[in-house]
Parts: sequence; structure tokens; C-alpha cells
Amino acid sequence: MKRPQTNPKNVDERLELLFRHAGLSDKQAKLYRLLLAVGEERVSVLSHRSGIKRCNTYTLLSDMKARGLVTEFEKENVRFFRPERPEKLESIISARQRECMIATSLAKDLMPDLSTQWKEAVNKPTIRYYQGREGVQTVLEDIYSQGKSEIVGCVGLEKPDEQLFGEIIHTFMPLRIRRKIFTRALNNDSERARELQKNAPDRLSDIFLADGTHYPLPAEIDVYEDKIAFLSFAKKDFMGLIVENKDFAVTLKSVFTLLFSLLQQQQEKPKSALGPTIPPPSVHQA
Repeated sequence: MKRPQTNPKNVDERLELLFRHAGLSDKQAKLYRLLLAVGEERVSVLSHRSGIKRCNTYTLLSDMKARGLVTEFEKENVRFFRPERPEKLESIISARQRECMIATSLAKDLMPDLSTQWKEAVNKPTIRYYQGREGVQTVLEDIYSQGKSEIVGCVGLEKPDEQLFGEIIHTFMPLRIRRKIFTRALNNDSERARELQKNAPDRLSDIFLADGTHYPLPAEIDVYEDKIAFLSFAKKDFMGLIVENKDFAVTLKSVFTLLFSLLQQQQEKPKSALGPTIPPPSVHQA
């Protein structure tokens, strides 16, 4: 009875899988199979026949020697290597399986601690500081970058100088509108703010006004995604700060959302034709 012929390609694939599970690289597997074919050979010949550089060949064989897969010896002052019995591969794989079982057990025991460390690292706020006009532009570019749907915040529009205010109106605002990013903002009552409030719906924004005497807004705050941006334009000493933390962003956005909701309710009461305005605080006497 004839034995069924073995598919050489299938054998090659299974050998490659075996060598991989034993921890051999592709080049080491090539050298080992070459030694199995010739029995023993010089490093120079193994390098030539495998196409691996001689220095790399010796390094790879030395690593295999440390694992007990090959033996090194000298013959007539020339270094030779010969393969150890293939059963050594089985013992190496069994050892790796035991190591995997130990690693799996350790991972199971240590996972709660690792998860705690990961949460602390991920939830740790990231803070980036920017200075100068270019720094502020970098912050504004991040605020109006593609992918977000809404920005909430506050700003005193009288603080930016004419040049920066022009860039905001003529560059960043059209960019925001093209990207369909809606804004809700609390502004100090001023000519600039009232002018913007007139066309707020067309500019995808809600603008609420606050008395700048009683509620000064010398800096700008923008909340978007998991970030909070702070901008200062005082005396042209431009500064910007981006804090990235989900809890901080959600909390501050909730504060703004509550404020805007209350202001929206004021629209049902008699108000200025220009839109909702925060009145000065009441004075109560005892």
C-alpha cells in the first residue's frame, strides 16, 4: 500500500509555524533548516547559502546556541555549527507554554492594579501653554478645528486689538461656519458684541450679553470636546492655555448650559430687542 504523498508546501507552512512558536526569527529558521539539511557547516558557507550577512549569521547562531538548538565547535581552526536534535524544539515550546501560563496568571492577579494606574494616567489633565500672537492663533486653530459640533464659553470682545479681532471675525468665524460648528457664548455688552448679536442665527451662534461693569470678562473661555481653552488679550500680552480633561470639560460645559438655559427663559419676559441680557446684580438692604 502506497503512503500518501505529503504536500511540500503544507509541510513548509507547518514548519514555519513550528519555528515561530519556538521563538525563532525567519532568519534563524532558515539557518536551522539549512543545518538540518547539511549536518554541520562553517559560518561563511551558511552566510553565503542563506543570503544573511556573515556578522548577522554568527549573532543569530550564537542566540540559537544559547537556546540549545545548535552546537558550536572548531575544526582545523575554523568555527563550525551543527544542529541539536529536533526534539529540543518541543522542549522549548513546552517551556514557553509554561511561561505563558505564568504570565496569564500574573496578568489576572495584577489587572485591577494596572487598570487603576491606567485610569489615573489617562484622566490626569493635560495642560499646554502658549504665548504671543502666534500662540493665541494656535489655540484658536485648535478651538475651530474640524470634527466638533459645538463650542460654549464666554469672552469680552473689547479686549482683543483691532488686528486680532479682525482675524477672529474674518478668518476664524467663517472657518467655524464652514465647518458647521455652533457656538453659544456669553459676551460683555459692547458695540462689537451687539453687532455680532444682530446676525447671530446666520452665524450659527447664540450670543448672550452681560453688563461688563458688574460681570467683567477680561479673558476668553471656550469648552469643546474634552478640552477647555483659556485666552488672555490684556495689554497685548497674549496668552493661551488648553486643559484637556473630560471631567473638567463636562462640568464647565454644564455650568454654561445651565446659565444659557436660564437666560433663554428670560426671553419670555420683557427684554431688549437685541436679545437676552444679564442685568446687574440686585442690591438687598437689611
